[in-house]
Amino acid sequence: MRRLRRLRSAALLIAASISLYALSGCTSQQQEAATPPPNDTALKPAEPPLPAPQAEPAPAQPQSDEATKAVAAPDDFPLPIFAGMQVKGTLRTQTGDFKGMQVEIIGDASPQAVADFYETEFKKRNLNVSKMNQKTDAGEEILVLGQSERITAGVAASRENNQTRAVLSWSEKQTQ
Repeated sequence: MRRLRRLRSAALLIAASISLYALSGCTSQQQEAATPPPNDTALKPAEPPLPAPQAEPAPAQPQSDEATKAVAAPDDFPLPIFAGMQVKGTLRTQTGDFKGMQVEIIGDASPQAVADFYETEFKKRNLNVSKMNQKTDAGEEILVLGQSERITAGVAASRENNQTRAVLSWSEKQTQ
């Protein structure tokens, strides 16, 4: 019964983390009511007239180094980063007696390959592993959970916009 509760809490932690990450991209857009222009200017063309459209589109601007720069995983993160994946962000967490972190990685590997890799890593650390697959509109999402008395770990891997995105989580019970 206790193991079932811990598994359920780990699944909720990972689901909440994924939801928070997904919602972090959403921003609230407030619309402001603009005062209408005076009646005598409402239908007049813009002065001076707009230039004619260009025949060829402007060349794409190269991305800045900031946009393509990868972040390193924290030194104290206990799991290796899957080969070819880049760390996009980290988040430290604390819930009750458990303290840990989450690392978001992206790359070209398949979600199944990423999930299999971390399943092996969890087993190397003697964690009890459970795996779930979920079909979504965008494709398949794979969740792998690893647990012991002191450690709760997980990975959620999915394919988005032609690249794989995975959120790794690791938390350990703190001794007092």
